[in-house]
Amino acid sequence: MLIPALIVQLFILINPLSSFPMLMGAYRKRMDVKKIAIYSVIIAFAIAILFVFVGPLFFAMFGISLNSLMIAGGIILVLLGIDTVRLNEEYGKNANEMDGYISLIASPMLTGPATISFIILKSYEIGAIDLVANITATFMVIGIVFLCTAAMIRKVNARAISIVSKIFGLFLTAIGIEMIAKGIQALLI
Repeated sequence: MLIPALIVQLFILINPLSSFPMLMGAYRKRMDVKKIAIYSVIIAFAIAILFVFVGPLFFAMFGISLNSLMIAGGIILVLLGIDTVRLNEEYGKNANEMDGYISLIASPMLTGPATISFIILKSYEIGAIDLVANITATFMVIGIVFLCTAAMIRKVNARAISIVSKIFGLFLTAIGIEMIAKGIQALLI
């Protein structure tokens, strides 16, 4: 079942707009931005789906509680949110090959530790099948955003995208703090 609120949460968490400086860097180096966008989204999607199924197994194998994961994931989200607000336009500037850009955008930018932690938590909460449907819908939207960005890269206002990305970072920080608070509360009860 598709859960619109979860799709929005995933979109904000993944924050495809934070990858825009990387795409601009590839464009400036005369690389195929459309190809980078497509492959990055496909690889990030595969990583996300992998962790829906493998993530809970890792945590069960190591005996990590859901509450501990919630706290750890919250800390990572807070750090990612702060990093997004302070987005460094130089990130990935040294990537020279197309594969380098694809790797950096796919992970850690789209499916980094915060996204993976969130996905594992949600797999416990709503189950794998519903989560896969929502991740699929989210990545379809992200794919459209990336393809539109790639097609209009010459005309895209980098400053506007940076502002929206920083607003997403604020929400990521708030989500992270909420996860930490819930995890600590559950551990103390």
